[in-house]
Amino acid sequence: MLTSQLVPGRLRTILYRYVTERPQEERLFHALRPTFVSVRIPGEYRPCNPTLCFNGNGYTVVVRSVNYELMESGGVKLHGQDYDTVNYIGELSADLNVVRMNALEDTAFRNVPGKSRDGFEDLRTFFWKESLWCLGSARSNAGDTNTMALQKISGERVVESYLIESPFGFSREKNWMPFVSEGKLYAVHTMNPLTIVEISEYGATVSLTKPLKVPKGLLGSSQLVEWKEGWLCVVHERSRGKKHLYKHRFVYFDRNWNAVLSEPFYWKQYGVEFCCGLAVHNGTVAVGLGVNDSEAIIAQFNETDIDRLL
Repeated sequence: MLTSQLVPGRLRTILYRYVTERPQEERLFHALRPTFVSVRIPGEYRPCNPTLCFNGNGYTVVVRSVNYELMESGGVKLHGQDYDTVNYIGELSADLNVVRMNALEDTAFRNVPGKSRDGFEDLRTFFWKESLWCLGSARSNAGDTNTMALQKISGERVVESYLIESPFGFSREKNWMPFVSEGKLYAVHTMNPLTIVEISEYGATVSLTKPLKVPKGLLGSSQLVEWKEGWLCVVHERSRGKKHLYKHRFVYFDRNWNAVLSEPFYWKQYGVEFCCGLAVHNGTVAVGLGVNDSEAIIAQFNETDIDRLL
């Protein structure tokens, strides 16, 4: 008798999901022996989803913090009247020691009803026009909307902020992956099909659409950074059941936007993890990731190990 005939249908489904969704042991990210550093922030909110970029001496890092607690059931316990995000900006040394960490002042731009009243989520930082910028998602709890926001940062303040409406008319836009090429700002909007938009202070327009032979469920995570002859980034895919499960992959794009993907992996634990930052400098790779919406972690490892994953 076939083994499948001995296993009840529901259990068979659970076993199938476990085997196909859980990354294999030899594919785990910790096989690369990364250094993990947990970034702490002031205040009572919980840190998560850090982004970072190399600034010439170390890393400029932005850490999101939230006023809710993620429960094991997948629900949340809210600490306050409504969901809120406060971002912190700081600097890490090249070996990940915290030099400074203070609140990022963005109050002046939380004044657009139905757009940005409840903060800016999951920023991705980059240097553009000789300044530090970020691309994040403005949140409105009342309207249940997310609108992309392009922001210029000076010191510990957002000094310019532009709401970027969806080029497709969507009410919720999140997780665009920005990159700068030849002085222009672009972002990967979707992976399948690959859709790239060009962004300015005036909005976003589609600059490239290309079909890719990649899984349909791939979603944006990190920025794109120059690597070898093309671009490197991190994407994620998730499944939702009694528990939310996240897997990540490294993706390498050549200059013709052909993609090479790593096998899926998790960073520290198989559960709710989210990568929001990537930096490569002098043979060292650093990634920013959140765990359970309650911890902000920077992982650092050797650049040569990327080839092993790809």
